[in-house]
Amino acid sequence: MTSSLPATPATRNSAKCLSEKIDPVLCAINTLMFGLLVHFGTIWTIENYISNNQTSNHQFPPNCTTYNAIPFILLLHEYWVYLQHTNVLANPHLQHLDRQYGIALLKNNQHWAIAGTLSSYWCRETVGMSLTLPYLQVIHQFTSMNSENKESLAFSNTQYMVLYSLVYHTIKSRGVRSDAIKRYSSSFGIMRIVIDRFYLDSLKEFAVSLGRLFLQGMDTFIHFCIVRDMMMLLSINSVMHSIHILFVIWVLHAALNQLFCCSTATVIVKCWDHLTAKPLKSNESTNLNEALTFQKLKQIDNTRKTIDYDRKASIIRCESSSSSGSSVSEMVELVDNDEKYIVRQLLHHERVPTYLRGRDGSASTGVDTAVRMETAITIVTTFFMIGLGKVPLGSLAASHFLEVDRLIVDTKQIFNALLFSWLFWGVLYGIWSFFMKSRRSSLRYNASFTTCWRSIIYVLDMCVILAIKTMLLPGQTRAWFVCLTITVKSFMQTQRNSSPKLFRTLILVVEFLAKLSLLKMLLVSSADDGTIDLISSALTLFWLVWVITNPIPTPCEVKEEKRSDADAVFLGHPAELSDFWALWLLPYSLEERWKPPFWAILLWPLHYIFAVYSCKYQRRLFGDSASYICCDDVCYVQSRIQNWVIPHFGRDFVWNKRDVKKNIEAAARHAEKMGVKVLCLGALNKAESINGGGASLVKHLGPNRKLSVIHGNHLTAAAVVETIHQCFRDRNTKFFLTGASSKVGWAVAQALKTSGYDVLCHSTDKGRREHFEKNGFASATTLEEGAAFSNYWIVGKYDRHVAHEIPQNAAAVVFSVPHPLSSRKDVRIIEAGTLHIDMKQLDRPRQFTNKLKAHEIFACHAASAVAVHRLRKGQVTRIDEVGPVKVEHMNSWLADAKKLGFSVPLYEPVATIHSVYPNHLPQVVIVGAGPAGLCAAAGLSIRNIPFLVLDAETNTDMFGSWNILSRVGANVTTQKKYCNLTGYEMSNKDFAGDYVSPTQYQRYLRQYANRFSITRHIRRGVRAVSVEKTDDETTPWKIRIHDERNDGIEEEIVASHVIIATGKHRIACANTSDDIVSKLNAANIPLAHSSEMTTDNWKLAFQAASNGTLCIVGFGNSAADISSAILRACHRETGSTMIHIAARTVPPVFPQSMSFLRADTIGYILSWLPFFVQEYVLRLLWRFILNSDRCNSAFPSHLKRWNKMHGRIPVIDKGHISTGFMSGRLKGHGPIIDVNENGAIFSDTSHPILSNQRTKVEMVILATGYGQDCIVDREDRPNGLYKVGFGNDNFLPLHSMCKEVEVVVYEIANG
Repeated sequence: MTSSLPATPATRNSAKCLSEKIDPVLCAINTLMFGLLVHFGTIWTIENYISNNQTSNHQFPPNCTTYNAIPFILLLHEYWVYLQHTNVLANPHLQHLDRQYGIALLKNNQHWAIAGTLSSYWCRETVGMSLTLPYLQVIHQFTSMNSENKESLAFSNTQYMVLYSLVYHTIKSRGVRSDAIKRYSSSFGIMRIVIDRFYLDSLKEFAVSLGRLFLQGMDTFIHFCIVRDMMMLLSINSVMHSIHILFVIWVLHAALNQLFCCSTATVIVKCWDHLTAKPLKSNESTNLNEALTFQKLKQIDNTRKTIDYDRKASIIRCESSSSSGSSVSEMVELVDNDEKYIVRQLLHHERVPTYLRGRDGSASTGVDTAVRMETAITIVTTFFMIGLGKVPLGSLAASHFLEVDRLIVDTKQIFNALLFSWLFWGVLYGIWSFFMKSRRSSLRYNASFTTCWRSIIYVLDMCVILAIKTMLLPGQTRAWFVCLTITVKSFMQTQRNSSPKLFRTLILVVEFLAKLSLLKMLLVSSADDGTIDLISSALTLFWLVWVITNPIPTPCEVKEEKRSDADAVFLGHPAELSDFWALWLLPYSLEERWKPPFWAILLWPLHYIFAVYSCKYQRRLFGDSASYICCDDVCYVQSRIQNWVIPHFGRDFVWNKRDVKKNIEAAARHAEKMGVKVLCLGALNKAESINGGGASLVKHLGPNRKLSVIHGNHLTAAAVVETIHQCFRDRNTKFFLTGASSKVGWAVAQALKTSGYDVLCHSTDKGRREHFEKNGFASATTLEEGAAFSNYWIVGKYDRHVAHEIPQNAAAVVFSVPHPLSSRKDVRIIEAGTLHIDMKQLDRPRQFTNKLKAHEIFACHAASAVAVHRLRKGQVTRIDEVGPVKVEHMNSWLADAKKLGFSVPLYEPVATIHSVYPNHLPQVVIVGAGPAGLCAAAGLSIRNIPFLVLDAETNTDMFGSWNILSRVGANVTTQKKYCNLTGYEMSNKDFAGDYVSPTQYQRYLRQYANRFSITRHIRRGVRAVSVEKTDDETTPWKIRIHDERNDGIEEEIVASHVIIATGKHRIACANTSDDIVSKLNAANIPLAHSSEMTTDNWKLAFQAASNGTLCIVGFGNSAADISSAILRACHRETGSTMIHIAARTVPPVFPQSMSFLRADTIGYILSWLPFFVQEYVLRLLWRFILNSDRCNSAFPSHLKRWNKMHGRIPVIDKGHISTGFMSGRLKGHGPIIDVNENGAIFSDTSHPILSNQRTKVEMVILATGYGQDCIVDREDRPNGLYKVGFGNDNFLPLHSMCKEVEVVVYEIANG
């Protein structure tokens, strides 16, 4: 991992002082001893290995070692490197010396000197190891021939380890180069790991140290294996003297390094300084003294700027101090004396000022060259070994090397060699284009000239492939596949601006892999042809030289170097997980707004994995420049505007806020570094919960920044207000505003109020509602209030409940991104957050438009161009628009935007086109505003059929007879999912649980009426008296009504259709057939019907039940609910509660739930069966369900049981009926025969004469049910008279009623 680091003479004294604690003579002697041990131990190990593996016929061919100058030099080089690595790995004296040299250089900010020395050293290692591969292949092939195992691998273990080492050294060089550019190194930075010492203070430090030892030991072992195999090739006896001589030289130089506290790398530094120094021109030689003086002053200034941090760091507890347990005083002593953590201080990211970071002229160029060379060697070696199954430069060790008779001798071989050369070079060029060519190069070529040459090359490429298919590989069909990809690529070249970039890249990858397959087959078929090996080696050498000297930089060279000419950057983010295809499928058709491809649904797991990676790890792994994707780069009105998309999604703003904030800050830092003038935050990137609308981002960038940060809300708010003025010219219009507490929403509310509009502001936060009311605005807590307030909504917040609550056929002005109303086709959506762009002002077509059409742009995006315009026009150097939106400044932003060619989209006024119902259609009259009437009205509203609802109830909050159930104190029998009316479900947010109470269901009906805009079509306090037929074909029905609000005035209303929806439980049956009410009144016994259960009646019922003197007449669901409520209440007070239930017939009793089964679920299943099967199944359930049988047996046996349902609803036990009968707290009786002040006589026997026992009764509750209030006897469907809500569903009356209404509405809508 480490190597000898250099030091200049100026820093040698500092290093010497740091090492004065150890005698240099002792260090030199120890190094000599260590070197002897390593050298002779290595020789002994290699000799034993060779002797153990050598056989009688294990002799290498003579021609393998005839020309052994190159392998001999490589052996000496590898042995020198091996000794150096061993010394660095295990000799603590050398580790200490190297560390002091590195510290001395870091103190003088010579990061590039360290990077240059290390990269050149590692580059030399890379070249040496790659050149040994052909000779190692000779050993492997000969060993494989003599081995009994004929199915050996293509390469030896040593060769695979060499490939690993090449990758390892390339990563290290690139890492140390990145650290030199940044002038700091992170916890796992290469420069810090190379120079810093080993720590064992914590588990993390121990793991890092263990990893360093493993990597260094592995690298040392690889060099040992190379030396061992090369000695086998060259014969160990023939090279032993040279190896000993080399060792003597190395050990002496290592000992002298320790003796004089000086490394031979000092010579490398001198050479490096000489090579990278910029030579002075002749006319500059006279200014040499001035230049030197300036350099000294600059160094002094840099030292002063970094000394503050050095002093601060000397008293800071370092990263590992928390686990070491040292006190602050002990820590200071360690830093001052032993300098234990000085490397971390010197490589801290705050030590070197930002403006001093970056490249360093020729020094950086030298490092770039070394890194490029290592990268090229590693890539080409990987390509040969993994892709072709061969080693690069195989001719170096080939048996036919320099044999003239094996070279090209005839025309056919020349032609075949040319074909092979073209294909081989094409693959090598593809490697360079894929892995080593920067797409952001500043070099530009003539477009038409380049396109012409590309077309010619495509034609030649196809001809070569066809020739190879015909002459060299006649049996292979893959050549046709290659020709197909080349043809497709050629066609895509002519449509470069419209074909997706991802698809073009995919075609290139497929072409490369197909050519690679052909090349591999070609090499296999010509394995004995020495010409092919010679050509491949020559072309590989030429490719390496060409890549190293190519003026086009590699991606790593421009990654940190690139400066942007962009004036403004719009920083957006994708909303949905599938939206990242909009970033990759560029460019795409912009005639319509972008939608995810249909096949993206199948790739959802991949979307999730990509989302986690891009949000959490991409920036951490690759730095600030990887925190965004630049999707568009255009010039508009002389301003260059780029569109950056940070790959975090809408879900991340809820679950990964910290990572989102870090990504935005990283993109902003990179924009500042690249020289961007204006950074505009888009969508949720400016959310208050993330960065306070950009305020915290401005604070993060610091006061010395040049970057302007804006949120674009002034222009957005101005565009919204102008759009509203355009669409709603009537200033008396009422608006319901969601997102009113946002910057844009609050500015829009203030501007509309100033213009005379009435605005209801929505917020669930009490403090914000108080703020609205303090400023003169009405406020709403729920969306339900907004639906009742107005059909005109302004949607400024993404809330999925908005689509659920907004009224039918409403108009919504939306500026939230994205808006939540895409699923509501009935709502007129007016997008006010977008502007139109002047396409003529663009220098090129836009490649990415944030999923909008080509001529559309978000207003906040357009604000970036306005900000650049203001910077050029004004005297300010920076614009910060991160605070609240000032209403008085909105129009100026819009005016400047219009000057630049932006315009507000034109919409037709809502008052002229937003008519809910056609005026020429006659209306449908619905009698009754209960669930059936509302459901019918909603169906007509959806189809834009005019209607009028008549209801006798005067209370505008009441719908149907559900207030009666609320008096009983019962819940709705069925689950809420079976109580939903057509088109609108109860939300879990407003209605938690599986069941709802009557009061909650009343609220749901109010929401339902508001949702479908029914409320304004309901005429209250009107009782329909009769429905009569007329002779008019258009309005064949006449309804006579009494208007109770106007003293009972009679009116007549004509209608095309009439729907009677008064319900079958409208009128309370307040007496029995034998006039029990008169008997009770005569006996002065208090009584009340279940619909009359006021608070006083409940108190009397509780008291009577506690005394055991309460009687309930009737045994239906009302009686069951009242009994359950009394038993629950009285159980907490007394245990002597008893309720007498008098019934003429005994209905079946079913428990509301049995384990996972529900009574209504069973009823839903039964509804799909024939009627007679339903009756049979219900009788079986009544007989075999234990609780039902107990309730049945609680009543006298002579009472009549239900044999058939006949549409009647059974009693649903909600938890207290069966247990009440079992405990005796409920007692079943027959009907009341006689009653007086002494009590009542029940018919508990089959003979009434025998029933003479009186039971004391102090109160009677009549649960005798309800009857219909239908003004017509029968339907007349052919002529348009319908009855709904009078069905006979046993378990799911509301569910079946909705189906019935759907049929009726369908018949009306279809004539």
